[in-house]
Amino acid sequence: MSSSGRNQVHYEVFTRKTPASSWVLQMATEDRALALQNAEDMMTHSAGVKVNKEMMDAGTGEFSSATIFNKGAPEPKRKVKLAPETDTICVSPQDLYNVHAREKVGRLLEDWLKRNHVTPFELLHRPDLVEKLEASGTELQHVVQKLAIPESQETGQDLHDLMRRWRALIDRSCTRVIEDGRRKVFPDIDAANFLGMVDKLHDHGERAYMLGGGICKFIAKAAGSGPAAKLGALLTLGKQLNEGLGGREWAMQLLEIPVSELFGTRTSMNELLGYEADLGDAMAVMTRMAAGHEVDLIAQIDPRVAKMIPPLTGSLAGYHELMASNCFPHLSQDIQKRLMAELKGPRRLKPGNPEAEIEILRALALCLTAAGKEQHQRDDIKEAFIERSKMLVSTDFVESLTRAGKTSAEEVERLIWLCENVVGASNKRQAARWMISAIGALKFERDMRDANTSAAHRLQLLAHMQRRIKNATLMDKDTEEACLKLGQVGGMIAQDVQLIPHLLRAPGGPVQKLTLLLGFASGMAAPLGPVSDQAKGEAMKLFRMPELRQMLGENPNALAELRPMMVAAGMAA
Repeated sequence: MSSSGRNQVHYEVFTRKTPASSWVLQMATEDRALALQNAEDMMTHSAGVKVNKEMMDAGTGEFSSATIFNKGAPEPKRKVKLAPETDTICVSPQDLYNVHAREKVGRLLEDWLKRNHVTPFELLHRPDLVEKLEASGTELQHVVQKLAIPESQETGQDLHDLMRRWRALIDRSCTRVIEDGRRKVFPDIDAANFLGMVDKLHDHGERAYMLGGGICKFIAKAAGSGPAAKLGALLTLGKQLNEGLGGREWAMQLLEIPVSELFGTRTSMNELLGYEADLGDAMAVMTRMAAGHEVDLIAQIDPRVAKMIPPLTGSLAGYHELMASNCFPHLSQDIQKRLMAELKGPRRLKPGNPEAEIEILRALALCLTAAGKEQHQRDDIKEAFIERSKMLVSTDFVESLTRAGKTSAEEVERLIWLCENVVGASNKRQAARWMISAIGALKFERDMRDANTSAAHRLQLLAHMQRRIKNATLMDKDTEEACLKLGQVGGMIAQDVQLIPHLLRAPGGPVQKLTLLLGFASGMAAPLGPVSDQAKGEAMKLFRMPELRQMLGENPNALAELRPMMVAAGMAA
């Protein structure tokens, strides 16, 4: 190993006293077997042991290392410490108009903005609102504290210095807007002169600030009617821009800001719809706006989707047309984010109506999944619906869903429907547990064996349930258990009325009896289980009758009609 023509190799043994401790070198040797043996011995009084193979290149003199043995508790993941951000994001009044600053204004002044029915964009461009905010007393002082205290804790800077700096910035920003309002810097805009004003401000150094002030003056005239009136006023400007967009894209981007903020308020959707919409209706509207093309395509195939997500009207239809023209890309993204957030949230889509809630969720899942263009979008949508499905398998929801069932059979059918519509392995498992418990209940067995209903009808119902369960993509174990229980109940019903013996004694030709037996054996007229097994055995006996063979040979059409049932029953290839 020590010759100059070869790479030198040795082995180093390290130990850790606790999982969080650092590695400590215990020995180094050129004997691999000795290193491994000592590592095993040291493991008895250590939390972890490893052996590294160290190789020195004779030509370069550099070492390379490889771990050949590692045993014990895994190393804990250590958090990477990020350097604190010592620079304040906003240092001038102009900085308050970027997207991050507006979002922060919305969070810090959320209650004040709600009380005054305005958005951050309006506050930053309307002198009357700024004066009202300054006169409110402690509002701005609370904002200063909310900004300065976290920054001081993160950076270690003096708290009072930061508070003075933030207060000075806010004062300069307020003074600027108020003075610009007094000097009538903001243009007067209406539907007639809007495009001309956009062109006039095109080369202005602060065109966005100027036009934003003019837009806020324009929509302030409609403020008495709330967000719906403001959105209606903004829609007229957006349509004009869309018709003559060349060179005016910057104005459309600016116009999108107040539109997005207004759509983000919880009251805007109800005002636009004209009634107090529940969350399900609101999400249906948002889905139609964000994925209108996909909704139309699916609605042509599935009428239930057309019913749950109806076409848009009024201002909503106008904004949908603008979004379809790629005028408001950020609005579309904001709507999709809100959809995902609401799906993951705790609010019921249809309070007090579990059937409608499952229906609307099914429609939303179809449309949003179809609208997901990228894999990460589809993954986010899937995750959101898995999260929402957790609510559907909760005790409260299941009780409200089954409470409306008039019979135990209806309760089971509702639970099968639940299994068909929830997503996620754990949610499917929980839904299956509810269903299997209902099928195995004495009440279900007693109701299904009730002689007041014909045995044929009850057996067909059980067979239908069985087929739905097999198509519900449950775990194999749950599917087998549920189908087995249904088959056992079907066997009891058949035994109660002596179904198969009665069928064989009844008048009729062998072909007719064979057809009935194959219906039972194939799982179409009765559930698979004891009934189907008994029917299959009797059908095999009939096949051996020369009379029947002759009749089927003389009538190929009858044999062709029976073949699908024979295949389903496992009696023909």
